[in-house]
Amino acid sequence: MGAGDGGYVLHRARSEPSTLAIAIDASPDALAAGSWRAKRARLANAAFLVEGIERLPSALAQVADEVTVHFPWGSLLRGVLHGDRAVLGPIAGLLRPHGELRLLLSATPRDGFAEATPETLHALAHEYACLGLELLEVRSASVSDVAASRSSWAKRLRRGGLVVFARYSRRSSRRGLTSAGTPCGPQSIHSTRKRPS
Repeated sequence: MGAGDGGYVLHRARSEPSTLAIAIDASPDALAAGSWRAKRARLANAAFLVEGIERLPSALAQVADEVTVHFPWGSLLRGVLHGDRAVLGPIAGLLRPHGELRLLLSATPRDGFAEATPETLHALAHEYACLGLELLEVRSASVSDVAASRSSWAKRLRRGGLVVFARYSRRSSRRGLTSAGTPCGPQSIHSTRKRPS
């Protein structure tokens, strides 16, 4: 999701010929370049879909063993950092049971957010769990995590900027409860945007 120029998808398609890698992004410009590179490399296992998160086709429901979101921005970043069901629900819907969601995030006050930290995602674990996404791991990303993303955006990160890595597993929520037995009621509104006092 938010595949940008599709560099990570191209890498996965090249290195894992039996894997179908799908790049999804709302911006056609970046994906066009990735699609052209896939065609030149004759990668029949790479696909490119120009679509927003809120309009994903039903044919993609539960098709993915893994969904990656690397350095989202705009509404995708806001949705991930606020635990917004309108964003996380469609992402969770892409995953098969026991499939994994992997996030690499960087957010700063310059982006209109407080800096994203591992604690930010720990605090949102309940909202993710209500959508069947169980937090497995969250930590500061390593240099190798960032390099493995193949993201051109990662090159623009300021030196020493905090990047957070998180991993979730798709579980089924029974009777409106999270795996910890906590009820999933109406979503609370979370904001990390600084407001004047």
